[in-house]
This record gives sequence, structure tokens and C-alpha cells, in this order.
Amino acid sequence: MIISKVHIQGYRNLKDIKIDLNRLVIFIGENNSGKSNILKAITLPLINDEIGSVNKNLGWYDINKEQKQSYFEYIITNLDRLQKGQVEQEEFIREIPFVKVNVTFKPEGADEYFVHKWINSLDGEVTEYKIEYCFYIENPKELLEHVTKILKDKNKDFIENIKMNLLPIEMFKYSIVIPSTDEQVSYNDLINFKYNSLAAERDDFSNKNTQLGSKALVDLLHKKLNDEQKIKIEESYESFFSDLKEISNVEGVFNWQELSEIENAKEFFDRITLLPNIPSISSLLNNVRLGVGDEYLHNQGLGYRNLVYLLVMMNSLEISNNIALNILTMEEPEAHLCVNNERLLASFINSIINSSKRIQLFISTHSSEFLNKLALNNVTVVNEGRAFSLKSVIDKEELNYLAKKPNLDFLKFLFSKRCILVEGPSEEMLIKSYLNLQNNILNDIEVISLHKGFTTMLDIWLKVNENTSHRIGIIRDFDNQPNAQNNHERYNSYDNILVTTTSEYTLEPEFVKTGDNFEKLKNYFISKHSWKEEDINTPELLSDRWRGAKAGTMLRFCQDFGLNELKDISLPNHIKRVLDFLMSGVKE
Repeated sequence: MIISKVHIQGYRNLKDIKIDLNRLVIFIGENNSGKSNILKAITLPLINDEIGSVNKNLGWYDINKEQKQSYFEYIITNLDRLQKGQVEQEEFIREIPFVKVNVTFKPEGADEYFVHKWINSLDGEVTEYKIEYCFYIENPKELLEHVTKILKDKNKDFIENIKMNLLPIEMFKYSIVIPSTDEQVSYNDLINFKYNSLAAERDDFSNKNTQLGSKALVDLLHKKLNDEQKIKIEESYESFFSDLKEISNVEGVFNWQELSEIENAKEFFDRITLLPNIPSISSLLNNVRLGVGDEYLHNQGLGYRNLVYLLVMMNSLEISNNIALNILTMEEPEAHLCVNNERLLASFINSIINSSKRIQLFISTHSSEFLNKLALNNVTVVNEGRAFSLKSVIDKEELNYLAKKPNLDFLKFLFSKRCILVEGPSEEMLIKSYLNLQNNILNDIEVISLHKGFTTMLDIWLKVNENTSHRIGIIRDFDNQPNAQNNHERYNSYDNILVTTTSEYTLEPEFVKTGDNFEKLKNYFISKHSWKEEDINTPELLSDRWRGAKAGTMLRFCQDFGLNELKDISLPNHIKRVLDFLMSGVKE
């Protein structure tokens, strides 16, 4: 079983998003994009485990800012009507902010038993299993009367200072219902769903040498030890106590009878002895510390402690027949980890997912390493409160194409403020060399080589960067393909995209025929590469020779260009236009 869909409304910066989910979901996005909010929202409809529990009663600031702003604008606009009692309750209800999280379950086989009460039928054909968390004003009539009373003799300027009184959080309540019937979901049904959270703030784990262990470790031991093993632990404690009693010579310590003159004192004191104060299994296990080799975990580096903590927590997930689904949310698993340990953790995550159909993992990350190991159809992009899964916007063939690309570049491509896509390493090396020469300006331009697939990438980029100040440029070769050129340059209708194409077939002839470059380039290749003048004495010959040269020739050219040895060479216009656009935002 998995949660296959989630619909979140009004929670923090998530005004209204719908996401398709897999057994493993990787959320990527910039800081403050909403990744952590999604992780928390998904679990609101579910019973919370004691680890990482979340209070289902939300606070005033958990309600979406845009919803609240719309509510207050309504009050300002209708202040006169409110004061006169002319606003109908049904009209007012439509303006009240709320939080809803609707989750759809996809059971497999016998797991349908756990969700059979949550049926939601669509048109009598498709059966879905849903529950919904709602955080809402319990009594809208009471709120309307409350607002009307407060605003009775107030003006519009006063509203800004009393917003919390106009939307008092104490009037909100939460419920978990079946959407189709509004019937309350029972605790006995929710208890079959477990939730654990690994927050990003976990650096203090086993940081102190006084810490004897952790709840994660104790829980793991509790779950892994069977009854027979627990009995052996208790027997071992009894044995330990017997040895302690013998070694400590209790009779020699408590020798009151020898000092007493009371008659029959020896008979009385002989009955006094030491008895074991047998602690609970939990108390015994709490005296166990995690270690690495012969050293305690607190002696290890921060990254290694984080790795061990994550592995212990994931390994402690309870898997039993009476659990319908065990959900784990994990924020930034890469925190403090070196590349090798990132890979190890990514492999372990993959193993956990494949080991049970009762586990579902939701991960937020800024690391490409988890994308290298795990399929891109598990990726959901989050940006400024909006989210979409890659599998929902691009087909399988295109996903496979993206999977072959360096995923680090893919992340940079999505979230760079200034990005250039080029067709091959020649343009990439050239532009990076040119940017290195610009010592008088700071630049944050990312250059990515991508030999094809620009239109697909641009469609994805537009979804992520809608309504942002980010800009992207595409530099491509003509290659005698006018239809492809038109198909790409149609994106120039967007203010934040500029696509340029060589007027010549490829980069090399474009370079040679720009301005006065021919003579300068001819002299360069004669002096630096020992090319014969008669072989390159026309622009066409030089272009052909350069285009047919080995990749090392272009590398050497770009290195010399970056060392300012070719400072008088002019950049081709199609490259210069893109660079100017990224710097200024103005298209020429």
C-alpha cells in the first residue's frame, strides 16, 4: 500500500497543490520553497507515532498567508455591510481560511482491509480510498457575530492591527473525515498507519558523552528482541546481581549484629539482605551506547553521527502484519555527509524501499547523489509553494533521456538564477573561459552542455521558474535545420528566455566570420598549433580545419582564451546576445 496522491490546501505557503506520489518521493527545490511544509502536511491526516510527532491542532501562522490576506481584504471591502449586519452567513463562509490535506491510498491485495471504510466513488466507476484532514472554523455563525461586534465602530485602518482577533485561532478545530460522507475517521482505523520524522535539525544526536543511548536505539532493540531473548537479558541481570552480592561480601558490610548487645540480634539481622531492584527492559536497554568499533559514537565526526542516526532510524521501522503503512519523512539526509556516505545512504534507502511494501519514504534534498541512485520518476519539484512530479509533466521516454544526463547539472539547471544551455563541450568551455576574464563583475551564470532536448528542458524550467526573476539562455547551432530553429526560438516570446542560433552551420565558422576574427585566428593557429598557412588562408578553409580538429584543439583554444591571450577576438553575436541578456535582462 502507498499514499498515491495528496491534495494540500491552505497550509503555510502551500495554497493549493496536487501531487502524484510513489513509494519513494524525492522533493527538490530551493530553500523556503515548501519542501518541509509538504512533508509535514502529508502526515496530518494520519495517526502520529511517538517519534517526531506533530500536533494536529495548527497555529495561526500555519494558515496560508494568501488565504488570510483575501479574507481581510473581503472584510475591508465589505466593512459597511458587516457593520450593518447585511452579510449573509453563506457568503461569509466562502471567505474563511481553512487547511485541508486530502490523501488517496492505493492498497494492494489484502491491504484493502485497512482502508475499506474510506471508499470514495467517482461516477460509480472508479473506486478510491481517501481521508481528509480539515482545520476549520467550527462555528462560522459565531465568527461572523464576533467580527461584526468588533468592527461595529471601527474604520478600515483599524483592521490591520486586529487581524488575529478577526480570525481567532481558538475558534478553529481539526477533524479527520472521509471526504465523500464527512464521516469521522476512527482512531482504531488510523492506528494501523505509523509515521516517523527525521528532521533536518539532528546535529545533537549522541553529541554528549553523558548520553547513554537514544530512543531510536531503544526502540530498535525492543522490536528486534523476541520474548526468549528478553528473558535471557533478565536472567543475565540476576546472575550479575548474584556475583555482585558475593564479591561485595554483604555480611561483612552489614555487621550490626556483632556490635549490638540486644538479645537475639544476630537472628534478627541475619534476615536482612540485598535484593535485586530489577529494572524494566527499557531501563536496561537505555544503558547501551551506540559505538563505532571500540569508540563511542559521540567521539565520531558530525557527519558520521548523522549517518549512523539515519541508518538506525530507518532500520528501526516497524514492519508487522498489523501495520498497514509505515511512513518516514526525511529532511536533507545529505547533511554533513561526504560523497561516499551519501552514496551509501542512497543505496540503503533503495534497499529499504525494496524490502517491504508497507514502507513509504518522503525525502527532501539538495543533493544530486540521491537522484543518481534513484529513478527520476520519483522526483517532485517544489518552488515557491507550488509542486509537480516529473512523471506528471514529461513522458517515460523523456524521463529516460533526463536520467542519462548528469543529475548535478539537472539540479543546477532547475534552480540556477542565470543559466545557459549549450549543445556541446566546445561552447561550454568557451563561455566559461570568457566569464573567467570578466574580473570587474560578479556573475552567477551556470553553463550546462546538453546536446539536445532543449524544448523538453525549457518546458520543465518554465514550470519551476514561473513568476521568478530567473533567466535562461539557449545557444544552439543551425545545423541546416530551420524547422528545429523555429521550434526553439518560439520560446523567445517569454520574457525570461532567450534562444539564439548560429547563422553559420556550427560554432567554428561563426567564430571565424565574426568581425575581424579571421586574421587573428589564422595567426593564432599558425603560431600556437603549427598549422600551415596555405591550409587555412580563407575563412572557409580555417573553419573546416578547426571543425575537423580533435577536441584537444578546442580545449587549448579555450584555455588560451581564458588566459587573455586572445583578448582581441570578438565573441560571436549569438553568444554575446545571450550573455548580455542574462546580465541585464534586456533582449537586443
